[in-house]
Amino acid sequence: MMVEVIFWIFLWGKVVKIAIVDDEAEARDALQQVLRTCGIELVAQADMQLFASGEEFLASFAPEMFQLVFLDICIQGINGIETALAVRKQAAQLPIIFLTNSADFALEGYQAYPAGYLLKPVEQARTQLMDILQRLLPLLADSSLLVQLNGRAVKVPWERIAYIDVQGGRRVGGRRGCVIHLLSGAEMAVDNPYADVAAALDVADFTECYNHVLVNLAAVSALTDDGFALNNGERLPISRRLYRETAHEYMEYLLRK
Repeated sequence: MMVEVIFWIFLWGKVVKIAIVDDEAEARDALQQVLRTCGIELVAQADMQLFASGEEFLASFAPEMFQLVFLDICIQGINGIETALAVRKQAAQLPIIFLTNSADFALEGYQAYPAGYLLKPVEQARTQLMDILQRLLPLLADSSLLVQLNGRAVKVPWERIAYIDVQGGRRVGGRRGCVIHLLSGAEMAVDNPYADVAAALDVADFTECYNHVLVNLAAVSALTDDGFALNNGERLPISRRLYRETAHEYMEYLLRK
């Protein structure tokens, strides 16, 4: 329940910007109409900008400008995959959903790390679209962690967090809180149980490297034989049981950067 409350507080007042890139005006309008009537308020009320080519989109693109991009693979001029790769040089984490008339391009498109594929016409792919949007909702909503600190709601940007553990966590309402360790060296002993915080960060680049130790992969400077070296000079252990999985997740993170 707490994770759901956190999530919907994130959504309140948020205006998402969505780009639709397709050289067919009818297809652009059709997708916009489907999104307006999808039943997800955050998406339906989004600021949607339409582009007729990859060149037009890239000419106005800037990091943090959009939270979601729909991109037709087979557009005239610079194709969708080339456009996505150009975007990736500036925005490694921006969700891109490819639009295509054929699944034949799926393998080639994976080099741009898409958030999903939709077969056109999109009016007939509503189920797949809803599945993708539901999965992306936490990323569209915010990139901060909402926690309770001494009974007060506080937002902590993901990029400020080094790691989270339960050391020193006190019991709140019969449950144990956790500690957020910031890159600055400061610590926040929050009321939220570790499990709830870990669940809220499941969509972000955090992974459990030791029992009840959740590290922000963006805060890691190096992977060693037995742990992580962090950007702030701290070191975190990786348990033998989790080492292979944790190292794999870190390598995948580096490939996405």
